Amino acid sequence: MSSETLKNRLTTEFLIQSQPIADINSRLFFVGSCFSENICNYLQNSGFACLKNPFGNLFNPHSIALCIEKIATEYRYSAQDFTYHSGEFHSMHHHGTFKHTDAETLASRINLQIETANDFLSIADIAIITAGTAKVWQMRQPKMIVGNCHKIPGNEFTTRLLTETEIAKVYRDCIYYLRLINPGIKIMFTISPVKHLRDGIQENIISKSRLISALAALREKHTEILYFPSYEIQTEELRDHRFYCEDLAHPTAWATEYIFRRFCETCFTDVGRSYIEDAENWLRMKKHRVMSENQAEIDTWKTKCDEAFEQFRSKYPSKTYWPSDWT
Repeated sequence: MSSETLKNRLTTEFLIQSQPIADINSRLFFVGSCFSENICNYLQNSGFACLKNPFGNLFNPHSIALCIEKIATEYRYSAQDFTYHSGEFHSMHHHGTFKHTDAETLASRINLQIETANDFLSIADIAIITAGTAKVWQMRQPKMIVGNCHKIPGNEFTTRLLTETEIAKVYRDCIYYLRLINPGIKIMFTISPVKHLRDGIQENIISKSRLISALAALREKHTEILYFPSYEIQTEELRDHRFYCEDLAHPTAWATEYIFRRFCETCFTDVGRSYIEDAENWLRMKKHRVMSENQAEIDTWKTKCDEAFEQFRSKYPSKTYWPSDWT
């Protein structure tokens, strides 16, 4: 037996059916956990038109569905929607960064995000929804599930796991409201590989299992809904602790990039994958800094970069969107 064969036995072979739904002009909307944001960042860096988490990072599917509903219905937030705590107004539907000492300023910021997201979703090609946990935090007064606790004392909340029936319902809500904005949009779900260990290892497994089971049942009735196995890649193919950060919960930068590569291999056309590779090569060249104070050498390198970009751009004449800071 060869050493290569032995090494290959250290990982689980994980085949993913190709579903090339994206190309060089695809506009992608991401909503959900911080992992969703990381994948979006890779694509934005490669020159794709993307929008991510207009309500900030959200982890439970109920809050994600509420975010999409508010965007689809173009809901207008006002002071009455906020909770006042420690001298600031907080939106309990949003990530903890959505706070301000002035309610009108906070409402204006949120409403602008809703307008931007609605405009983008109306022309988007793909929506990717990443849930992280079935656990929800519910305020006692007013009684509602929150997207973030905003550092309000824990005794103001109760916690529980959503049932599979509840999760399936909010998954359907996501589909309904996305199609309300854009009937032709492709919808893909994925489960965040980030472990929620504060609740316990067994509780994290139960939580993830409910998300996956509810989604599997949903896709039996909605066969057009897509799924990318981010969680399964991390827990099966990259199951060693060296693929986790020091907290043993978050994937390392290497693991996140690896899942992104598998996402591209699965979801992009051949031209799309070629474009991503060429974009990354050009960006490495663009970020290079000439180790010289000689202006002539600096100008020569800049000219070389400009020429390389024009060659890169001419290779993809059908691409319609190029980041403004590239051109």
